[in-house]
Amino acid sequence: MAFIKHFTRMITREELSDEDVIEYFDIVQSVVATKLLTAYDQEKEQVGIEVISYEDEDKEGALFIYEIVLDEMILPTEGDEISTILFDEFEDITFSFEASIEI
Repeated sequence: MAFIKHFTRMITREELSDEDVIEYFDIVQSVVATKLLTAYDQEKEQVGIEVISYEDEDKEGALFIYEIVLDEMILPTEGDEISTILFDEFEDITFSFEASIEI
């Protein structure tokens, strides 16, 4: 059986501020709130959904990656809506946006 992971990712060359990370999450949530992964602790209480941030590198240097894990795949129209809002909100930051499935 294949492992499938649904996510959205914002990839930048510069580290985002905490406020920018919150804004990124809020934008994704505003479009696909029902598709965000819901997590529960040991007492079966719902816990917060987070943005996972990590660094990578390519031939041009450091990459800062901000990922939100989703419960299901988003539609292309939802991805287009999220990216449009992100590019309007983060017009001073160079970034790419992905919404994908990993197998």
